[in-house]
Amino acid sequence: MPAAPQDVVVDGRRLRLTNLDKVMYPETGTTKGEVIDYLTRVAPVMLPHLDGRPITRIRWPDGTGEGSFFAKHLEAGAPPWVSRRPIEHSTGAKDYPLADGVPTLVYLAQVASIELHVPQWRFDDEGRRQGPDRLVLDLDPGPGIGLTECAEVARWAKA
Repeated sequence: MPAAPQDVVVDGRRLRLTNLDKVMYPETGTTKGEVIDYLTRVAPVMLPHLDGRPITRIRWPDGTGEGSFFAKHLEAGAPPWVSRRPIEHSTGAKDYPLADGVPTLVYLAQVASIELHVPQWRFDDEGRRQGPDRLVLDLDPGPGIGLTECAEVARWAKA
């Protein structure tokens, strides 16, 4: 039987958390509640890297052992306090979430957004798109290449 929903306040923002016992990572048994706890703990380090950057997400509603989908714009039911910025598309402007605090990270995890992607540019305080301000090398393990090899390449690239 699923755990009962919990109404919580995170930094003054109200959230309803559901299915906290749902397994999001079947290989380790990591639950949605544990993902949310982890994000609240790493937020002080994570948030500066997300600041001002629109977020696209891969959502895994039933955990990483099941299907996922790519989410660009913010869901219609998102709390009004989630910061957002519009980005023009051929079909019109779409609002993208900005992670400007722990409550937004918790909301994103609540809707099973467990893979976050941001561009290498930011919006300024007036909502204008700025130029790129960083370079990111995406090192993914694959057949014959593990985390150890990726870490070696990362150390080499940083030097």
